[in-house]
Amino acid sequence: MTEDNPNLRRRSLWTMLAVPVGLAAIASGAKAAKPSGGDVASRLDVLESKDAIQKVLFDYARANDRVDEALLRGCFWPESKHHHGGFNGLSTDFVGFALKILNSVKYTAHHISNVAIEVKGDQALSECYYFAHHRRDAKTGGGEEDAFMEGRYIDRLERRNGVWKIIQRRGLSDYSQVIPATTPFASWPAGQHSERFPSDDFYTMQKAFRGN
Repeated sequence: MTEDNPNLRRRSLWTMLAVPVGLAAIASGAKAAKPSGGDVASRLDVLESKDAIQKVLFDYARANDRVDEALLRGCFWPESKHHHGGFNGLSTDFVGFALKILNSVKYTAHHISNVAIEVKGDQALSECYYFAHHRRDAKTGGGEEDAFMEGRYIDRLERRNGVWKIIQRRGLSDYSQVIPATTPFASWPAGQHSERFPSDDFYTMQKAFRGN
């Protein structure tokens, strides 16, 4: 038989006490790690809603660049309110205002980033950043210029019959710069740059893809 060792007895006692404490900590951690925000169906609905809302934001940018009026109007509910720059009224009227600008410039590119979306049932709030480039005739007369703008869109959206659209938009303009263009738009190589609806390659390739 081995000699009774007080240190060994103390270590054994601490081990016995540590096991249930450790198990309790693991159980507590497991509970804390459980996803919050409702059941699986609810969380899946939020994810699908965020994806649909992000598509609305991207569609808005693409509709501007392709001057696709139907796609642009389809981003908003008929009674949607719009406040951006000096415009404050209905989104449908803003679309008409924007189309006049888009048809007067030679090229545009709108980029959407930093998208943040909160969903609550059939209501949502989103924020995104935009960066835009317009090639246009120089406002000073003679030649062309590149105008660069950036800011944010803050939107309230509603889901109706499973479809998400903007019901209120607040556009904020935080930066702008105009640079004289060195190469006229007309000298850009034909067939190598983007076009507009319905001539742009996206529409022809989309039609072929869908088999229409």
